Amino acid sequence: MAKTSNAQQRRFLNSADAHQKEIVSLIRQVAHTRGIDRVWSDWVEICAIALARADLALREAREQRYLQVIAQYERVELDQLVQAFSHLVMAYEVRVQAADFGDVLGSTFMMLDMGNAGAGQFFTPYEVSRLMGNMMMGNGTDLVDKTSANGFVRVLEPACGAGGMLIAAAHAMHDAQLNHQQCMHATAIDIDQRCVHMTFIQLALLHVPAVVIHGNGLTGECREQWFTPAHILGGWGARLRRREAEEGARALLQAPAAMDEIHVDQVAADSPSAEIDAPPQAIPKAIRQAAAAGQMSLF
Repeated sequence: MAKTSNAQQRRFLNSADAHQKEIVSLIRQVAHTRGIDRVWSDWVEICAIALARADLALREAREQRYLQVIAQYERVELDQLVQAFSHLVMAYEVRVQAADFGDVLGSTFMMLDMGNAGAGQFFTPYEVSRLMGNMMMGNGTDLVDKTSANGFVRVLEPACGAGGMLIAAAHAMHDAQLNHQQCMHATAIDIDQRCVHMTFIQLALLHVPAVVIHGNGLTGECREQWFTPAHILGGWGARLRRREAEEGARALLQAPAAMDEIHVDQVAADSPSAEIDAPPQAIPKAIRQAAAAGQMSLF
């Protein structure tokens, strides 16, 4: 399988800050006898679990999984993985202070020469994500208008990768002088569990309200949901249900005759209002419809 080219790897390394370089060094040290693919996957999983403690419903099960993963490593190796996580946190602290968010995990993944053509895992450089994100989100005036009309914007990325496009969307909100913690909610989907963990970590560290789904946006399969601390602590479950109820009422007013032909049971089945509290068995219809576009979109 084709790997990251030397030129690509150099480009990512040349743009890396001191914290990213430390992450690369620490992961490589642990991976010396275990394989870098396994170590990276384990590292992002335990980092995600550590950041997901606000989700009380799944805390115990995830903590059991955390213990299973770390039991495979020596004490020295675990210390190195903890150090790598601390450098990730500090890397984002530096970026947020400079108002330059960045896709830290995506670029670090590429620095480790893990880009894989066979698996389709080449993470887009953040500069490109920024350009695409700005085009999708619109200019500052458009964003202010959309936020004023609905209270907040919802962004969906049906193949989220490491979350770079959603980070770029939050960056666009910041550029428009809008607080992404209050004015944007993200839904991210990916069929790759490692990508789900990477996206969750980065959105959690940037305090982006989000639901990250391990599943398939086209088929509706949902294996697991990860709610960022900002989603839980910000009461976004209630905010989303309220907005969906308003949209449902608006639809009834706009097409009362058509709605008369729909049975109450069918309306309940189609309603996405239970999105946040429902067990992770299927992705809500509204999200599946938006995911059909195959690219990041507002919905």
